[in-house]
Amino acid sequence: MIKINLARHLLYPTRPAREYNRGYGWICVVLCLGIAVSSWWWTQSKQQALEVLLLEKDVQTQSRVKLQATLSRLEQYQKHKQLLRRAVQERHVQALGKEQPMALLQGVKRSIDGLGIWLDHVRMADQAVEIRGQSLSHQEIEKYIDSLENHQVIRSLPVVEILDQVDSEGERVFSFVIRFVLESQVTA
Repeated sequence: MIKINLARHLLYPTRPAREYNRGYGWICVVLCLGIAVSSWWWTQSKQQALEVLLLEKDVQTQSRVKLQATLSRLEQYQKHKQLLRRAVQERHVQALGKEQPMALLQGVKRSIDGLGIWLDHVRMADQAVEIRGQSLSHQEIEKYIDSLENHQVIRSLPVVEILDQVDSEGERVFSFVIRFVLESQVTA
């Protein structure tokens, strides 16, 4: 009997099987290198994207700081503008307060010219005006009130009080008080 070992190739590794193992080894090395290179490339691309985002963040931060500085300057300008507006309004009120009495006095002076009356005093408190005087004739007082209205000193309905008196010489003297509210503008 002759024995033939048919499974001999299973007991001893042959050369082609070793070459297959080496081939698998090279494939694994190439795959590992591919994975390493692709992960390196992916990491580098993500690192570049991160650097771009950080640069953009820095630019945006600088822009925001500039905008905040501009906004704070604008708010300061607005505050100064309001202060100046108030100061101008106060000056206007002061100037108007100085102009109104002068215009009132000029209107009172123009209205009295040529009439037989004399004034005791003229008083202005805020916008309320009180004129006190005397006349020898009731008609002169009426003419004076008409003249005040014509010179636009009186623009509202005045309150007029007339007292009939006898002076020390025995003549009739009419004392009068005219009260009215001065409007915002007095033209003389």
